[in-house]
Amino acid sequence: MARLDPFGVGLVVALAGLAAATLVAAVVSDRRRRRRGAASLEAIDFVRTSFTSRMVRGDPIDVLLREVVESLRAFLDLDTAELWVYEAGRLRLQVAEPPAAATDLPLAAELRTVVLNAPVSGRAWTHTWLPELLAGRPDGQSLRLAPVSHAGELLGLLIAGRTRRPKRLAQDADEALEELAREVGAGLYRAGLDAALRASLAQLRRQAAELQASRSRLVAAADAERKRIERDLHDGAQQYLVAVSMKARLSERIAAAEPERARRLLEEVVQEAEAALEELRALGHGIYPPLLSSAGLADALAAACRRLSPPCDLDADGLGRYPADVESAVYFCCVEALQNAAKHAGPNARTVLRLRQEGNWLHFEVRDSGCGFEVSGQEGGGLANMRDRLGAAGGTLVIESGVGRGTAVYGEIPLPIAR
Repeated sequence: MARLDPFGVGLVVALAGLAAATLVAAVVSDRRRRRRGAASLEAIDFVRTSFTSRMVRGDPIDVLLREVVESLRAFLDLDTAELWVYEAGRLRLQVAEPPAAATDLPLAAELRTVVLNAPVSGRAWTHTWLPELLAGRPDGQSLRLAPVSHAGELLGLLIAGRTRRPKRLAQDADEALEELAREVGAGLYRAGLDAALRASLAQLRRQAAELQASRSRLVAAADAERKRIERDLHDGAQQYLVAVSMKARLSERIAAAEPERARRLLEEVVQEAEAALEELRALGHGIYPPLLSSAGLADALAAACRRLSPPCDLDADGLGRYPADVESAVYFCCVEALQNAAKHAGPNARTVLRLRQEGNWLHFEVRDSGCGFEVSGQEGGGLANMRDRLGAAGGTLVIESGVGRGTAVYGEIPLPIAR
């Protein structure tokens, strides 16, 4: 019987042990790879299903982003997971797990392009391009950064950090980070569109409410103006005309018997007819001054300034003629502001009216050196009417004042573009 070679037996045993160890290592490695893949798939599936579907349902984006970051950290066994959002030239820490203090950092336009086009990158890339992100992080921590973008627009960064097994973080996390960044980018972009749409709708609602209120005020102002005209006609010209009618009839009856008395009555008739005419002229001037129609803004406002006590200084050099609705809106706003200054600024106040055209806009300013007042959100009828007049023609009105600082009323109105 042949004797076994001890050396050969030992070699066989050693080779068998090595083969078994290699097999075990391969199995363990395969299991670990499968676990890493499963973790990546879990994170990706969470975003694709829960995040996306809940966002479509209208769940708050802040809540969903926090869940994404928490899931990323848990699935990939990370020390830190962060989502930074890019807005108005700055990167801002939106969500961190574990939670971290809010912070942001500037991002220049040329650097934004670098970040946008970068693949999933590590600590060396971060040290070169975004060294501020390394502040406060352990030296031995491995980092992976994925730009979050959509349709060529940078929206933020996803950051994964891990101290354990640092060399394997790229293998464990890059695929998941790339997919998550793509899905989160689409979600952030959609959220931005939704926010912009909601802001636009809110603005439209405010504008509609302001327009409705303005129309209501204009209707009320028109009603009040009609009542004022009716009252002025009744108390002024109508009374003169009634007296004219009565005295004319009386003079006719007594002309033969009392000629001297009839003559005196006719003189009174002439005087009261002239008074009625003056009342009607004054009333018509308040409705639409003839001088505004015939000579334009500069002359009409010059006459209005002369009627004030004390008179107002006027600077309207180079002013031309404009459409009737523009001239009317500016004239009555200026007159209202001048009358307010005359009533409230004080006896020693100086008032100046300036008008100028800049491009396709007509600007005016009524400034007084009087006592001033505290400007509040509540405006009286006169100021509201001024704002409504300009608003109806596409213009705006701004009032600045303060106790002891006088008052300034600024207005601007667009002019038709010459063709």
